[in-house]
Amino acid sequence: MTIILCSFLFVLIVVLFNIIAKTLFGTIMASGLRARATIELTGAMLGEIVVLVLLVLYLKLRGIGLRQLGLWVPAPARGWLAATIIAGLFIWFNLALPLRNQQNLTEVSLFHIYNSLTAGVIAGFVEEIIFRGFFMTDLAKAGFGKTVQVTISAILYGLVHSAWGFTSGTFTMQMVGGAVIGTGIFGVFCSMCTAK
Repeated sequence: MTIILCSFLFVLIVVLFNIIAKTLFGTIMASGLRARATIELTGAMLGEIVVLVLLVLYLKLRGIGLRQLGLWVPAPARGWLAATIIAGLFIWFNLALPLRNQQNLTEVSLFHIYNSLTAGVIAGFVEEIIFRGFFMTDLAKAGFGKTVQVTISAILYGLVHSAWGFTSGTFTMQMVGGAVIGTGIFGVFCSMCTAK
């Protein structure tokens, strides 16, 4: 129940920050796709940082630190190799995503670097702590095996990413399905790297 509530709060806070960013910087967003993508991503990342702070406060109340979720715990070389490959693919995907079907997709620019690193580093760090560290640890403590931990974590990871359809104003079942399935599959690979 805790992980479902956490997923709901994650979506609520990230969407709220996305809306706030779009409201505050609406005139800049009107200048084009790049400005819109940057503002929406920045708002979402600020929301994710707030979720992380709230999670740390919640864990502190329970007497748990991020180390118990796996942060700063030595990992085997194969885990680092898998995580590096997955992170590289995620950064590449985020580099390409905002300008899919646009010219100059391969250009190296401040826009691409900022958005890729923001999504890759902030989202990668925060989402790994929440969806792999917190969720999988909570499920393990509840007595669930690795398969259930990986599956539930991946499903919730995919579902929370469907919120992009609502915030972008381009909600379609096809897009939401793609977001859920694509990030769910990505979540499976990330979860497999952290399954204990």
